[in-house]
Amino acid sequence: MYLFSSVDQIILTYGDEEYIQKFTKKGSETDIHYYNSKVQGNGYAFLYPFKYPERIQPLVNAASVANKVILNVETVDRTVGEFLLAIDYYGIRDIGVVGGDDVFETLQKISSTMDVKMTHLQNDFGNFENFVSREVTVRAGNAMVVVDQSFSVKGVGTVILGFVISGEIRKHMHLSSYPSGKKVEIRSIQIMDVDFETAVPYSRVGLAVKGVEPEEVSKGTILHEDELQFSDSIRLDVRVNPSIKNRTQLGEKIQLNFLFSNVNAEVSDVSDGRYLIDTERKVPIAKINYALTSLNSTPRISGVGRPAD
Repeated sequence: MYLFSSVDQIILTYGDEEYIQKFTKKGSETDIHYYNSKVQGNGYAFLYPFKYPERIQPLVNAASVANKVILNVETVDRTVGEFLLAIDYYGIRDIGVVGGDDVFETLQKISSTMDVKMTHLQNDFGNFENFVSREVTVRAGNAMVVVDQSFSVKGVGTVILGFVISGEIRKHMHLSSYPSGKKVEIRSIQIMDVDFETAVPYSRVGLAVKGVEPEEVSKGTILHEDELQFSDSIRLDVRVNPSIKNRTQLGEKIQLNFLFSNVNAEVSDVSDGRYLIDTERKVPIAKINYALTSLNSTPRISGVGRPAD
């Protein structure tokens, strides 16, 4: 039997990993450590981008699928500031803070202009349980799944681990895949090692699929129900935090990050908060967040946008 985890919520974590390790079980690993926990009968996934702050991509990739944050730090430095900027850009509003009163008060001050609910967590399971089980808004829209791992299982075939981004997926559903364009049939859905007929947003799912090999649905693959358009040029309405002084410039080479994909790109036009981004390969024009990142800027996230109308 192969083990899958599932969630009703996906929680991004940063800082000392010991707090999460105390209340969860370690799962798989890419450039993100995955932890799983069952609370009040529900499953939860915790994403720890351990390659951050060395690399920015694991942070923005994890933030793109998360709906809560647990932050466990002893000091507030530039790295923590960049982390807070990322979760603000991605609209994550529920933040649990593990640490002393001074750290919590500092973080409250820093985030005073952000639309967030900050909770001071104590180092006990009851406090942890109350925070993670607090309800959040579920994403609407057509069915969409992003893949973070894929492999072959003897007797089963191609298996995908990923996250439901929006809508509802169903057993025997047919989805299109990006970037391969292949058609994928969902043969089965597993949630916490149990078979389900459906899965909803903020679920980490294991899907046995038909029609593709593992290498055709590798990390970053998007399975989608609706007819998406694809282009090597995308115009975005970009939100830039007012505190950021170094703005992305015309002609600047950047990286465009969306869900678990990271695509090299260049800014070809900037006008009234709208950026025209030329990408090295076709990208989907979807109702998701696209981050603009650059190793030459501080912070490395220069803004997050959505496709312009």
